[in-house]
Amino acid sequence: MKKFFYLSALSLGMMCSITACSDDDDENWKKVPSQIITAENLELETNIPTSSDASVKLAMTDAQNGILTLNKVVRGADEIEINVTVVEQTDGTFKFQGEKSVTPATKAAWVLLSSTNVKVSGTITLEGKATVTVSTEFVGDIVKKYQLCDAVYYADSKDRTNIYAPGRLTWVSPYGEGGNAGIAADNISTVGTNVLSAAMIQLLKDVEFKADGSIVASYAEEINITMDQMIMAGMGQLPSTDGIVWKTSPTNLAYWYVKGEHIYVVLNIPAIVTEALKDAEDSQMTPEAVLQIIEMVKSMSGADIKNLLGQLLAGLEDDNMLKKLDISKISDSDIEKLISYVIDGFPLNYRTTQLEIKNEEELVRTVNDLSIYLDKDLFDIFMPALYPMLPDVDALLKNTNIEFWGQSIPLWNMIQMLTALNSMTEIEGIWNVTTRFNLGISLGDNSYKK
Repeated sequence: MKKFFYLSALSLGMMCSITACSDDDDENWKKVPSQIITAENLELETNIPTSSDASVKLAMTDAQNGILTLNKVVRGADEIEINVTVVEQTDGTFKFQGEKSVTPATKAAWVLLSSTNVKVSGTITLEGKATVTVSTEFVGDIVKKYQLCDAVYYADSKDRTNIYAPGRLTWVSPYGEGGNAGIAADNISTVGTNVLSAAMIQLLKDVEFKADGSIVASYAEEINITMDQMIMAGMGQLPSTDGIVWKTSPTNLAYWYVKGEHIYVVLNIPAIVTEALKDAEDSQMTPEAVLQIIEMVKSMSGADIKNLLGQLLAGLEDDNMLKKLDISKISDSDIEKLISYVIDGFPLNYRTTQLEIKNEEELVRTVNDLSIYLDKDLFDIFMPALYPMLPDVDALLKNTNIEFWGQSIPLWNMIQMLTALNSMTEIEGIWNVTTRFNLGISLGDNSYKK
């Protein structure tokens, strides 16, 4: 009997010891830090350049599962929570993985984007250091290759603002007296659209919004548009694109995402600098130098940036019209807003339309149009700063001759005939009563040409 009790006690002790050890092992998952992990302790890899203040947080729910929170990691979504499976590794780290399909937060975005598929994987240590890989895939109608609109097309002959063109300028302003009210802005819209379109079709062939968030474009190897072509474009005749050699841009120069009612375009400025200077000799500008400048500007206030720009303008020659630029007319907050666009992406307005292009009553083709444009709010920021320059611009244009079909003609005579402007200084008056201003391009999945 004594032996029985001894063996029972020994067995019970061994079981308790084993259980205690097992409990200690099982409790390790409770030690995984749940605080927010930022840049100094975060190694983050994404397929789209992310915000510099991106962070992650892992909250364990049990020994094998947790919730990974991504803050400003995925463009277009400030915060995403993803259920992840977690496995403790032999080295004491915890490995996790998971995925989630995120739908747009606004109905406006659903027109272009149905979902964003997010996959995550990585490791986290008990010391709070994390390595995280995030892969995003966009799904929606925007994910395709669009052709630049190849004609100036008015969808409604009675509404001259309802226009689709390679380069679009819509300007509505009642400036003027009597029967001339609104004529200047309307004429500038027509001429500006034609001239911009002439330049755009010589520059850009197509744009592809890829599922991984990159933007790839076919662009002209060289731009050879002549003054004669620009003048003829102002009169409504676009130049031919025959003979243009098209190149495909690298995939890392620009990225896109949809948020709210805007398409955001993020420029990879260091990569753009690298591409632009790859054939340059002895260039002092490097991607590293650009990054340093960007980081410096990010840390500056709007007032500091205005002061710096003011010093640069003051150093210009007296006959340089840029010296007349009045930076004081731009608020500190607007300067900071513009800088945020460079860092986080430029917010572009968009409109989708299905166009039925007809020859009289016969349907010729259907074009799914995506119009992308900047609106008046952006230009309101810096237009007042330009007003002091207008007298100098006016004088320059009125004292310039151009060659047109082999003859020298006054440039201002041509501008006045096409726009009905008497002076460039009228731009201030036109802008002050402007009700609508859009500047952009039209893209389609078919041709606009008849």
